[in-house]
Amino acid sequence: MDFQKYKTNLTSQLTAVNADIVEKEEELEKLKEFRSRVKGGLEVVDQIEKDMSTPATPPLQLQQDIRETVEELAQS
Repeated sequence: MDFQKYKTNLTSQLTAVNADIVEKEEELEKLKEFRSRVKGGLEVVDQIEKDMSTPATPPLQLQQDIRETVEELAQS
């Protein structure tokens, strides 16, 4: 038996597997970053959708509401 031949073969296989692991880890990192961006995009869209669905109080109406509340508190 030529043990050196087997050792050389196994060593080259190990080197190839290690290279594949490094490559896959880099791909996994990129996918994780992409997943984070997609989640962030979903959060932004959800917030925009929420903001669009709630009727905005006109600034003048809000000011009037504040004045009325202050007057009520002052009279109490």
